[in-house]
Amino acid sequence: MKGFVLAAVVASLEKQYGEMFSSDLMTAMERPTGGVYLSVADYSDNTLDHLLANAATLLGMPRETLAKVMGVHLFSELIVINPQWIKQNTNAFDLVKSHDMALNEVVRLAFPGFVAPSFAWVEISPDILELDYRSAFLPGDMAEGLISAMFMHFDEQFSIERRPTEPAVGFNQKIILKVKPNRRKLAD
Repeated sequence: MKGFVLAAVVASLEKQYGEMFSSDLMTAMERPTGGVYLSVADYSDNTLDHLLANAATLLGMPRETLAKVMGVHLFSELIVINPQWIKQNTNAFDLVKSHDMALNEVVRLAFPGFVAPSFAWVEISPDILELDYRSAFLPGDMAEGLISAMFMHFDEQFSIERRPTEPAVGFNQKIILKVKPNRRKLAD
């Protein structure tokens, strides 16, 4: 699965910025030109963060911004892999709540041994969801982009607040999601 995510990020960047950018990125990462990430191969946990940092430097943008954009892109890839995951939910909170059950089982079957990111959650109120995000591989900024895409998919207004976990391990984060009333839906 790590290779799937890495390959998807490189393919997305190449589509956006061209083959020359992809070649420059691989050179910056000291990978052979034309070097690809194999979807079923295993890579170190910091590989994605390193890839995003190098790409962001080449693009002249903050790594956090690029990671969020790639999280939105990852959501579109996940829809292709498991469209039923999206169809069975009617709002972003339900989609986030079903992430581990619906998506991680598919990931476990397709990529044995991969520890998928998880979203343990507590519903504070109907409008507030507290997530305990855990991942050794997928940066919190990318998870934020993924979650943002979920809200955008359902045309919901939201806010995200992130806090580091104690002790700091991997990319683990405490994430507070708040749904805001959608003015467009209220007008209907």
